[in-house]
Amino acid sequence: MNLPSTFRLLALATLVTAPVLAQQTQRRVIVVPAGAAPAGATAVPVNGGTTAAPATGGLPTAQPGATTVAPGPGINREEISAEQKAAMKEADRMRIEKARIDAEVALAEAKRTEELAPLNAETAKLSAERALRLAKAAAEAAALEDERAKLERQAALEAARSTARLSERNNKIRELEAEAKQLQLESANTIARLSNELSRFQKEEEARKVATKAKPKYLKEPLVDGTLVISDRRIAFNGAVTENLADYVCQRINFYNNQSSEFPIFIVVDNSPGGSVAAGYQIQKAMAASKAPVYVVVKGFAASMTAVIATLAERSYCYPNSIILHHQVSNSARGNMTVLKEQIEFTNRWFERLGTPVAKKMGITLPEFVKQMYANDSNGDWQAFGEKAKELKWIDNIVERIEETAVLDLLPPAPTVMTLPMPRTAQADVSGVVQKADDKGHTYFELPALSNPFDAWWIYDPRGQYRSR
Repeated sequence: MNLPSTFRLLALATLVTAPVLAQQTQRRVIVVPAGAAPAGATAVPVNGGTTAAPATGGLPTAQPGATTVAPGPGINREEISAEQKAAMKEADRMRIEKARIDAEVALAEAKRTEELAPLNAETAKLSAERALRLAKAAAEAAALEDERAKLERQAALEAARSTARLSERNNKIRELEAEAKQLQLESANTIARLSNELSRFQKEEEARKVATKAKPKYLKEPLVDGTLVISDRRIAFNGAVTENLADYVCQRINFYNNQSSEFPIFIVVDNSPGGSVAAGYQIQKAMAASKAPVYVVVKGFAASMTAVIATLAERSYCYPNSIILHHQVSNSARGNMTVLKEQIEFTNRWFERLGTPVAKKMGITLPEFVKQMYANDSNGDWQAFGEKAKELKWIDNIVERIEETAVLDLLPPAPTVMTLPMPRTAQADVSGVVQKADDKGHTYFELPALSNPFDAWWIYDPRGQYRSR
């Protein structure tokens, strides 16, 4: 039998035996006023505010609000008053009630203890588990602390080693830097010495390429005993006639005019197949407006628009084997018949405006000029060497020698404009014509697009080397 069951049986026995015990233990009491009990007697409180005192001795003076009950000989119940009997009965009832309440409290306490027993057991179990976990956590924390301390010691040791290695490396770096500075200083001295030597060699080489004793010759009449003397007032004219070439030539004509209008300007043509009608007309008008005389010199061949420029120049020169070629303006028109007819008519008007002065200089009409073109060549490409060109009045003078007095050095020209390098398949000259290669590897020249919608190409191209964009 467990403890809570024992408490419940004890409480039940108390409830049963309490009335019997109360009757057996009744004794006679003397109700005396408080404070009148004889010396040595123990006062027992009765009914909360009254005390019973021993009956021996004199009756003391009653004290209000206090009554004592003292032990003494038994009291006959017939001798006490009804009020006292009622009081005793009430006291017995209160004792029994108290005993019952105590038993109920004990029973409730036993029930509470029985109900709390599983909770207390669970609490004890949880407390034990918690203590175990705390012990394990403390053990783990201690192990982690030991590991942390170990790692800190290792880290401190590694840091010390790293610091030592870093210091050693820094010392090595400083040594290498010092050596590098020494090498740089020695290299700089060597480079400076070699640069000085190279500069001296270059200056000596350049000096050998410079005609220091010669100077350009400026003659108002440049043809001397069959030799044409050309000064540095010269303009190179090569390739197809384009807007770029026209700007290049006209700009230099204006510059040399502003420099001096006394001595002639030379347009030197090595080889030019002709080109844009509008660009050639621009060059021709710049030549006519120049205050200084502008002379055209053909060393190789001049065809189409370039031949017109040479023929209409104030004065022209060429070698005996130079070739001059005149023909009609060509047209690469596209469109319907009406558009083609209009464009052909407009191209003919260009030819009339530029071909008529040439025919007039020859002493014939334009139709006669065209007729003789086809009489001399079935394609209408009328070409002539220097002597014949002079007879036809296409060229004014034949020269055996040309003296280029402006060529005073063999040094490469200094670049004036920064340009990007052209790819190997595309090389351009001052005229803007780009040399390219097609998919089959055939080389051709790509002409720039004509910005003037009324322009036309007047160019000699029997092998189809020139292609317009």
